[in-house]
Amino acid sequence: MINEIIPILSLLGLGGIAGAFFNSVWERNKTISLQKQQYKETRYKAIILLMYGFLEYKDESDFLIIHRPDLNSKEKLFLELKTEWNNMILYASDEVLLKSHVFLNKPSHENYKKLAIEMRKDLWGGKISSEIEKLNFENIVSDERT
Repeated sequence: MINEIIPILSLLGLGGIAGAFFNSVWERNKTISLQKQQYKETRYKAIILLMYGFLEYKDESDFLIIHRPDLNSKEKLFLELKTEWNNMILYASDEVLLKSHVFLNKPSHENYKKLAIEMRKDLWGGKISSEIEKLNFENIVSDERT
């Protein structure tokens, strides 16, 4: 009887150790994945604001300069966007890189919208509804309900 119990206890011990090891690896990978996602989201938010500031520089320059005094001209803002593009090579999806490249070569509200949608897909996956795809990102009118 004792000969049967000892192998069972050792299997449970080894199984517990193996389970703890695999659980540790899984938790570590989950943490790394979450950190990557948070980093990408933070960078994309900053880039979206910089692009919008570039497109609407006349109206947004005061806000930009308050938060980033070094971006005191449209030319410097464009250089910052180029730097962000070079950094994105490390973490952005191919689609985001391509749309960013298009935006840098031909800045427009339409290209801004296409890039924003690709960033959203890269962050959260899934499809974008046709209502979002049809939105006009240039002429945003204030909400009449407020």
